[in-house]
Amino acid sequence: MSPLRYPGSKRRFATYIAEVIRLNDLKPKLFVEPFAGGASVSLQLLNDRVVQSIGLGEKDPLLASFWKVVFGDCEPLLQRVRETDVTIEEWVRLKSARARTDLDRAFACLYLNRTSYSGIMRDDAGPIGGYQQASKYAIDCRFPKATLVRRIQQANALKEKVAFVQSGDWLRTIEQAMTYDISPNEVFVYLDPPFFKAGPRLYRHFFTPENHEELYQYLAKLDTPWLLSYDPAEAIVEMYTRNGIEPKHVSLLYSACPNCSGSVAEELIISNVSTLPSEGRLWKTTGEWAGAAASPTRS
Repeated sequence: MSPLRYPGSKRRFATYIAEVIRLNDLKPKLFVEPFAGGASVSLQLLNDRVVQSIGLGEKDPLLASFWKVVFGDCEPLLQRVRETDVTIEEWVRLKSARARTDLDRAFACLYLNRTSYSGIMRDDAGPIGGYQQASKYAIDCRFPKATLVRRIQQANALKEKVAFVQSGDWLRTIEQAMTYDISPNEVFVYLDPPFFKAGPRLYRHFFTPENHEELYQYLAKLDTPWLLSYDPAEAIVEMYTRNGIEPKHVSLLYSACPNCSGSVAEELIISNVSTLPSEGRLWKTTGEWAGAAASPTRS
């Protein structure tokens, strides 16, 4: 459902987290994503009515403004999507421009995200197809205007169930969630921090080793149900094993790996809930999809 192509998108985690919620008999009134990014998990769970409301946090001001506009008056954003030409010249202009309003930042976010290599918006990330557009992929190949308009409208239709969009770091987002008059057990926090290894080359705002340690120290004391997804770096495994929570390895199809589109990568799942799904795979092979489609529906 997300309009964004976010590096390391976790949309497949929506089904997994829905199962975590079911297995632990949780009824989240507020689902919180302090590292919102493309917000694909929150959007899917909210749309499927697994959770009653969501709260998003994002340190990157472009992303924070994007979600503020999407869940507010989104018509001016839709108008820009419909009317702006998708060209190298416009990409260069937006890449160097200083956006001063939420709308300007929101459009720059969407445009650069959908026209940059792998959706990466770092200063050193280039456009799809290169500056000379000599590749078989043109800069507009990931900018289907009608689809983007429809996805923004779908997200906007859920705006009454969006408790907040927080511009700031993960701690401010969790603290904002705790100001609501609900029980801590009625909040579920899903954290997908910048990758330990690849974060510096994927995101505009990434973690230092000290930042990873700070998050660990905070979660060790957080009683609210939470689930954390990470790249399987040895330092992260050792860190979270310290508090007696044994990380669970889950594999998923992962698209932000340079030169390995559609490859399978391992992900760590760490949580303070008592029960996690036994399934360790979030994807199906082509044969499995074909088999599922061929199987008769049972009533």
